Amino acid sequence: MEEKVADVVKIAREFHARGWLPATAGNLSVRLDDKRVCITASGTHKGHITEKDFVIVDYEGNTLEGKKKPSAETLLHLMVYKSFPDVNAVFHVHTINSTLVSRFLEDKVILKDYELLKAFDGIDTHESVVEIPIFQNMQDMRALSNILQKAIDKNEVRYGFLLKSHGIYAWGKDTMDAYVKLEALDFLFDCELRSMHLQRSSL
Repeated sequence: MEEKVADVVKIAREFHARGWLPATAGNLSVRLDDKRVCITASGTHKGHITEKDFVIVDYEGNTLEGKKKPSAETLLHLMVYKSFPDVNAVFHVHTINSTLVSRFLEDKVILKDYELLKAFDGIDTHESVVEIPIFQNMQDMRALSNILQKAIDKNEVRYGFLLKSHGIYAWGKDTMDAYVKLEALDFLFDCELRSMHLQRSSL
């Protein structure tokens, strides 16, 4: 467990340095086993995060270890873990690109014909399409997790999702895989935003 937490501490600090986790935004988690998940504590500044800023919860969100309060969005992480057994890391960040693209588009981001789509599992050609759904932001995490579950059941969520004016959730089989997926999505969102700007400028 110590190694996994140390890995997330390093990644959280990297994300903060990249501007992906401003102030106390975002939350990161790792699956410890089939009964426990380790997640960043609520209100933690990721640029100064330490091993003490984590909470261990069960799959219902109950605190098992840790003196701090788990992230308010713990239920969303747990929904991903319960829905995708091969996922072992979930990262939620507030990048500028993910925040903006969720404001400009209504219900999903359609990514197609990009070479970088190969970063996602099961894709081996640029002639592919990846859809990232956008959900309305809300403070009721149980209601939001129910909405997420319904979308997952309909196979509408695979690689990640956006919350309107909020940020991006992405995951992977381990922390590095989740990092790669997140980095790929942020790059592709940047491409989409620049394309939209160029299209409007040419009108």
